[in-house]
Amino acid sequence: MPSGFTPNGDGKNDLARPATPGIAQLKYFTIFNRLGEPVYTTSTIGDGWNGMFKGKAQPAGTYVFQAEGVDYEGITIFRKGTIVLIR
Repeated sequence: MPSGFTPNGDGKNDLARPATPGIAQLKYFTIFNRLGEPVYTTSTIGDGWNGMFKGKAQPAGTYVFQAEGVDYEGITIFRKGTIVLIR
C-alpha cells in the first residue's frame, strides 16, 4: 500500500489501492475517515479510491485502511494502516 496519493486527475497516483501481488481473491479493501465512517470499499482487485465520498471531494488528511485477501495457497492475509490524501 502506498503511503499517500494525489487525486488531481493528472493520471499519476490518482487512486488509493492496495498492492495485490500474490493475491487470488480480495475479500475487502475499506478506507475510513477520521470519524470512522467508511468512505470507500471494494472487493475487486485493481479498483481504488479517488478521494470522493457521496459526490464530494474529501479533505486532505490521513485516512485509515483495512484490507483482507486470500493468496494462491489459501492463506488469509490482513493488513491495516494509514494513507494520506494530498490535495
